[in-house]
Amino acid sequence: MKPDLYNTDQIAEKEIVGQHITVLTEAWQKTHDLIVDGYCGPLTRRSLEEARPGQNAFGIAALGIAIENLGRGEEGGNNSGEFVEMLHGLTYDGDDDDDGAWCASFVSWCFEQASRKLDIKMPFPKSKGAKSLYRKIGKAGEFIENPEPGDVVCWDRGVRGSWQGHIGIVEKYENGILHTVEGNVGRYPSMVQRFTHNLDLQPRLEGFARCRK
Repeated sequence: MKPDLYNTDQIAEKEIVGQHITVLTEAWQKTHDLIVDGYCGPLTRRSLEEARPGQNAFGIAALGIAIENLGRGEEGGNNSGEFVEMLHGLTYDGDDDDDGAWCASFVSWCFEQASRKLDIKMPFPKSKGAKSLYRKIGKAGEFIENPEPGDVVCWDRGVRGSWQGHIGIVEKYENGILHTVEGNVGRYPSMVQRFTHNLDLQPRLEGFARCRK
């Protein structure tokens, strides 16, 4: 088991508690020119993330935004509602008209919010198209085979090879099972939800992309 997963399990089982994290945080701050206060705030987290160059800090921040918005989604009608219109950059008009598929708009918005949170320039343009967004993220970063938290995953949809697709954010990958956070899946009212996918049963998987920043 990887250290990240082991530590996550230990926290969930309350074997690691706040006191342990405070002591570890203070020890890190003492040796990294940070204010030693025991609070794992933005500057301390950024220092920790930068110490692990292989970690996708930008993607993980986007994943955090996605998780914070679990349960939000359509209201009033398919592809409609205040949350969906916000993702599309529209002003909420109160109508239940169909404003269009929003999986890519959700992923774009999560990365946009992450860029603001990390105070960095958005490294790729937003897109309302899943495949288009997938290609933009891969072009700005890299296309990868082994997904990690914060990567994006894309599927082919509709007529094979068409522009249609679906995109989500990877939460974790272990034992052949992909765990994701996705929006706009299923019938109304579709919400931002967690999903699991067996990668051995994904004939229309487009691929994975990662954009470190």
